[in-house]
Amino acid sequence: MTIRKAKFVKSMSAFGEFPGQGLPEIAMVGKSNVGKSSLINNMAGNSHLARTSSEPGKTRLVNLYLINEAFFLVDLPGYGFAKAPKQEKQKWAEMIEGYLKGSGYLKRVFQLVDIRHAPTEDDQLMVEYLRHYDIPFTVVATKADKLSKAQRGRSVPVICRTLGVQPWEVIVHSSKDGTGRDRLLQLIGEETGCGEQEQA
Repeated sequence: MTIRKAKFVKSMSAFGEFPGQGLPEIAMVGKSNVGKSSLINNMAGNSHLARTSSEPGKTRLVNLYLINEAFFLVDLPGYGFAKAPKQEKQKWAEMIEGYLKGSGYLKRVFQLVDIRHAPTEDDQLMVEYLRHYDIPFTVVATKADKLSKAQRGRSVPVICRTLGVQPWEVIVHSSKDGTGRDRLLQLIGEETGCGEQEQA
């Protein structure tokens, strides 16, 4: 699948109606500063589409991006930001859960984890949540450019054991060098039906 057009549509503090609702949706979840916005920018081939920051906890709303006029990428608030007040963290959790429970058009969730570290307790809870509600998900191990191929080979089994997934279910990604981008675009095309449209 090729992304030819991408635009920001709306930020929401609580899940509700938005322009274009009814198209397929692919959502990104993960702890603060794991690289959700960078992944969206890499997918779209536009480094300025989603705001990125080295400061954790920057994405504090549900952000919607319309891709190829055919589906949405949904950037959910990061979780696990230790310095945030408890009330703020609760609000982010409610936003994430409100979206995951409320969307009738969600096709798949990309669960992002930092390949350099073992998944956190929050990551494990999120995966358990997705399994409990039978929401299809794929684990994306971000920031792969920070490790050598040998180090990646040692990190992926740790991710698999911690989250209870198989190695072939993990997509290793780097927004810097594009590692994993083609696999992600292929998966998005399959889930949204947009890849079939291109071949037709």
